[in-house]
Amino acid sequence: MQRRVIIIVILILIATGIFLIPVQSGIILTNLEGKPYHFFSWQGDTVTVGWRHSVELTPWKETYAILDNDALTLESTMYKSYGAGTPDADGKVDILQNGFIRVTGIKREVPYYSLYYVPISEYYIEDGTTKYPLKNYVPDYNHVQIKYETLSIFEWLQFSLLS
Repeated sequence: MQRRVIIIVILILIATGIFLIPVQSGIILTNLEGKPYHFFSWQGDTVTVGWRHSVELTPWKETYAILDNDALTLESTMYKSYGAGTPDADGKVDILQNGFIRVTGIKREVPYYSLYYVPISEYYIEDGTTKYPLKNYVPDYNHVQIKYETLSIFEWLQFSLLS
């Protein structure tokens, strides 16, 4: 009887661990309801979201630092030309040699980055070395939330088996 209790306790601990123990951190793309599109294993401490501006038709990118609480905080925004949505009153502006304008020092912390995916905008995320075009992971004309999360063993297995 005592052996049976020990085995049951061990099985309960294992099952609990599968659902609670964090094993993999990364960037997850979801819709507004939280339904996942894709999970990226992420080693860096920043994520860059880039796109082609719909009016100016020039490249933009925003780089966010990943905080200890998994929120994102804006480190910089870079763009080629001034237009709709361009920061003009916040932060420190630098004109770079390649013609880009970089703005830093804007205090903005968000739990996730949100966008409406339109193919013409050519959205992507980048870890500093690799670009991941959203067209490969997200259906056209859908809301997307980009967030940093730490997955439990169970959640990680779900993504691994479904991808």
